[in-house]
Amino acid sequence: MDSRYPHLSRLKIPHEVVHTDNLVKSLMRIAETKPFLDEYLGTPQEVKLLRKAKVRAITYSNQIEGNNLGESEVTALLQGKRVAGSKKDVKEIQNYHEALDYVERLIEDSRPLRVADMCDLQKLVTQGLIEKRQCGSVRTIPVSIVNAVTGEKIDECPQPHELKDLLDDLWRWLDDTKDMSSFARAFAFHFIAVSIHPFADGNGRTVRLMQHLLLLLGGQRLVRFVPSETAIMRGRDRYYAAIRQSRSLVSLHPILEFLAECFAVSAEEVVEEGRKLLRESAGKTPEARHRKILAHAKKQDEFSIQDVVAWMPDVPRRTLERDIATLLKKRALKAKGESKARIYQIRKSLHQPNFVGIGNTKTS
Repeated sequence: MDSRYPHLSRLKIPHEVVHTDNLVKSLMRIAETKPFLDEYLGTPQEVKLLRKAKVRAITYSNQIEGNNLGESEVTALLQGKRVAGSKKDVKEIQNYHEALDYVERLIEDSRPLRVADMCDLQKLVTQGLIEKRQCGSVRTIPVSIVNAVTGEKIDECPQPHELKDLLDDLWRWLDDTKDMSSFARAFAFHFIAVSIHPFADGNGRTVRLMQHLLLLLGGQRLVRFVPSETAIMRGRDRYYAAIRQSRSLVSLHPILEFLAECFAVSAEEVVEEGRKLLRESAGKTPEARHRKILAHAKKQDEFSIQDVVAWMPDVPRRTLERDIATLLKKRALKAKGESKARIYQIRKSLHQPNFVGIGNTKTS
C-alpha cells in the first residue's frame, strides 16, 4: 500500500502515471499542434475559433451526460435567445456556461487550488437541478458511476464517510505531481476524481472543468481552443469502457491513453479548422481580390463588372466596383465605354514576365 495515498490504495484507485508508448504518441501529436495555435493567438480569427471552442465544450460536455441540445441551440442560448428544449437541458447549458467563466476567474487567483474550488464548480453546474444540500458540497448519499444514456452501472463508488480521506489523498497527489507533464497530470486527476465521485450529481461535468482548469494552470493556453469533449462524446462508449478497464486493471493506462487521444484528435481538428479560416480570410482582403481579378483578366481580352461578380459571387458588387476603381487608379487595368457598359482590359505591362505585381516592387 502506498503510504502517501493510503485511502486511494485501499480502494484500489490507481494513481501512478506511466508514460506508455500510446500515451507518448498522443502527447507528441498534441505538441505538434501547439505552434500553430500559439501563433493563432492575436489574429483576427482567434475570436471565431475561441467562440466555437466554448460552444462545443458546453454542448458536448453536457451531451455526454444525456443533454439533448446541439451546437446551434447552445449558440442561440449564449446569445440570449429562446430555444426549443426541456427546462432541464436549458438550465444545464446555462449553468455550464457560468462554470466555464468561473474557471477563467480561478486562473487569475494565485493561491493553490482547494477542494472548495471543485465544490464551487459543482455548485455552478448543478444549481437549480438537484437538492440544495447536495449542491456545492461533498455528497452524503451513496451513488454509482452510471452510463448517462444506457443507465448501465459502471462501478460502485466510495461510501460518503470515505470521501474526506480520499479527497485529502487526491490533493496530496496533486501537490506531489506539480512537475509532471501537465496533460498526464490533468488526465490522471480526471480519472481519480471520477473514481472518487465526490458529489451526488454533476461529477463528470465538474471533473472535465477541473481538467480544463489544471491544463490552463499548467500553462497550456491551447486548451481554450480545444474542446476535447467533442471527441469524448463521439467515443462515449469507449470513455466508459476505459474507466471500467482502468478500475479492473488497477491501472491508469487505458483512461490516460483514451483521454490523450481525444485531446490530440480535437486539437488536430481545431488546427485544420483554423487553417481553413485563415485561407478564407486571406481571400477576403482587398489585395487578394485584386490578385484574383488580375488572374482572371489575363485569360481574356476584355471583361465587364458582371464578369467580375461571376468570378467572386460571395463578394458584394459595390466592393468589387471599388476594387476595379483601385486597379484603374494603379494603372493595372484600363477601361473603355460608358459607365453602365464599361469594358475593362488588363494593361499589356502586366503580361510581361518581369512584372512583379500590385503591391510589390520590381528588382533588378
